[in-house]
Amino acid sequence: MAMGTEAPLAKALSGLGALAEEHWGPLSSRAEELLRAAGRSGRAQPRAEALLREATEAEPGHISVLIGNYRYAFYSGKLMEARDWALACLEAVAKKAGLPQEWSRVGAPRREESARDDPLFRLYLFALKAYGYLESRLGEREKGLAALRKLEELDPMGLLRGGDLRRIVERGPMEDED
Repeated sequence: MAMGTEAPLAKALSGLGALAEEHWGPLSSRAEELLRAAGRSGRAQPRAEALLREATEAEPGHISVLIGNYRYAFYSGKLMEARDWALACLEAVAKKAGLPQEWSRVGAPRREESARDDPLFRLYLFALKAYGYLESRLGEREKGLAALRKLEELDPMGLLRGGDLRRIVERGPMEDED
């Protein structure tokens, strides 16, 4: 696991509890222990990955497992895997929220406050932001920008600061960046 991965994985698990349980049911004690063990694996990347695979086998569609895998891949620098996990989160949340499976077909919320007041919709927006960012980082700039524009449409109050991220992507890398 890359340096600094333990805290983000643990953070992904905490704070998600009530929302995950309300919509996905309780996480099995086995899957929870596997996720926690993966978070404690430090730099033992093969061990963390094995634990995450086992957690995924135990609870393949549970949002806690999906987010745990996403966070691990992202903080380990495995951006293609992180993008795939972000998309899996997006699809899982869309299903629970009764939204179209294709993010480009999701309409603007009925209320401007949805991003602030509806935790399931906010989770959807976070997943969309992650997906858009990762598509951009992986060289799929137009796909990434389309997702970030959709984020702005769905979050008209800009609570997730999708417009800021879109402008950064549109600007492109600075001259002193790799």
